[in-house]
Amino acid sequence: MRQALLFAVAVAASATIASAQEWGDLEGTFIFKGTPPSPAKISPNKDQEVCGKHPLVEEALVVNTENKGIQNVVVYLNDTAKPKIHPDYEKDAKGEIAIDNENCRFSPHVQGVRVGQTLVIGNKDPVGHNTKADFFTNTPFNDLIPAGGSVKKSFTKAEGQPSTVSCSIHPWMNAYLLIREDPYFAISDKDGKFTIKNVPTGEHTFIVWSNKYISNVSVDGKATTWARGRVKMNIKAGKNALGKVEVTP
Repeated sequence: MRQALLFAVAVAASATIASAQEWGDLEGTFIFKGTPPSPAKISPNKDQEVCGKHPLVEEALVVNTENKGIQNVVVYLNDTAKPKIHPDYEKDAKGEIAIDNENCRFSPHVQGVRVGQTLVIGNKDPVGHNTKADFFTNTPFNDLIPAGGSVKKSFTKAEGQPSTVSCSIHPWMNAYLLIREDPYFAISDKDGKFTIKNVPTGEHTFIVWSNKYISNVSVDGKATTWARGRVKMNIKAGKNALGKVEVTP
């Protein structure tokens, strides 16, 4: 009886370990190759008494001056078949994701949201904004959001690439929204780093995007081309490194 119990415990432990080994994390860093340009300053031509107080700049390219890390690079899974979803993602599968009109810009500049989640578009400024978004598969919208107000949006389908968000009242304001069915996406931080957690093991295709597909790169010092931003990775249990990716201007 004791031996049977020990055997059952051993089998259960093995099953737990095997289950844990079905997932891996993908991480990497995006670095600007060469001398990054200084961001162009924006001179507000509307609501200057409010928007003129903020040091607004173009955000198409945001590079950390200390380590040349590129912020807002989007990495997302692009497999043909639907992937298995790790149980850890269930807790926020129906949660709320925020993007705000704040200091006469969108914060964050790039945001990701899953089908099933709710996008809350807020306005923290003392002036009105409108938030306009155009899509290929979802219904476009153009909502006026008063000072201190908010609207909620939900989506029924994934988009193939990030979609443009803008404010017609303040035409310098723009952002991007990535809509996906699965949670396997990430946006690089101020140091150019990203992590996608608990990807199912196996070979996958990821897309790398920053205002357009990122194609001409050097990975850990080796020049390579990612056609239309696509890179294949064999995800193994544990940590997986895309590497140090230098992006050619």
